[in-house]
Amino acid sequence: MLAFHNGDTLENIPVIPVIRDEAASRPTQFPWKATLAGGAVAAVVGVCLALVLNQQTRSGHAPDGKTLPQAARSAAATGHENTATLPTTREPTSTSSSAPPSRSAGASPSCIPVTYKTPEGPADCRPKAEVCVAGAPWHVDGIEGLCGGPVPLQAIHIISQPATGGDPGATYCLAWMGSSDGAGKDATLLVNAAGYQCGAYLVGSDGQVIQADGTSVFSDSPQYCEGSYPGTRMTYPGVLDFPNEGGVQPPMYVCVAENAGA
Repeated sequence: MLAFHNGDTLENIPVIPVIRDEAASRPTQFPWKATLAGGAVAAVVGVCLALVLNQQTRSGHAPDGKTLPQAARSAAATGHENTATLPTTREPTSTSSSAPPSRSAGASPSCIPVTYKTPEGPADCRPKAEVCVAGAPWHVDGIEGLCGGPVPLQAIHIISQPATGGDPGATYCLAWMGSSDGAGKDATLLVNAAGYQCGAYLVGSDGQVIQADGTSVFSDSPQYCEGSYPGTRMTYPGVLDFPNEGGVQPPMYVCVAENAGA
C-alpha cells in the first residue's frame, strides 16, 4: 500500500497524475464588464447623434442636408422649447398681422370731417382746436357737443373808434390790430367801413348788421349769438372795453361775426 501511494505500483510503472484544469472547472460567469462597456459606448453615441439631429432641425435642415419646411421647423422649435422648460402644455397663441389696430374709445381722431360754413359747403378735415376756436367757419353737426358748449364770451379791447353817434342804421365792424394782452384781442371800431377793412362785423343775435326793428347791435348785457351759420363758431358773444377812455365809457356787449369771405 505504501508503494502504491508513492507511485511505485504495477511493476514500477509510474502512475501519471491527473492535472485538473482549474479554469474549466470554474463555473461559467456572465460577461458583465463587456456588456456594461458596450452599453456605455452605445449611450454616448446615441446622445451625440441626438444632439446633431437637434442642431440640424433647429437650423432648418434635415439630416440629409435638405431644408425643412417652415411647419416642420416651427414644430421642432416648439418641441425643443417645451422639453427645455416645464413639461406643461402651452396654450397656442396667435396674432393676426392683417387685423387693423383698434382705436380706444377715448382716443380722438387727428382731424374732424367738416364742411365750410354750411352742410353743403366744401368738405375738409380740420383739427378740433381749429374747429372749436371763436370765429371758425367750419360746420359740424352737434358742434357744441364736440367743443363742450357754445363759444365763451370774448373780450375785445377797442384801442380807437370814430365818432359814431349811436346811429342804429350804421354798420359797425372791427379791424383787428394783431395784438393781444392774453385776456382779449386789440381792435379798431369802424363805422360804415368797406368790407375789406373789416376783420369781423358787429351784428345782432340774428346775425344781421342792421336790425330790422331799428335797435342797436350794442347791449348792456350779454347776448345769445346764433348768427347766420348754425353749426359753426363764426358768430360768438363779445364784450367791448375801452382802455383808452379811462373808464368813462362802460363795456358794451355785442355779437361778433367773423368776416370769413365767400
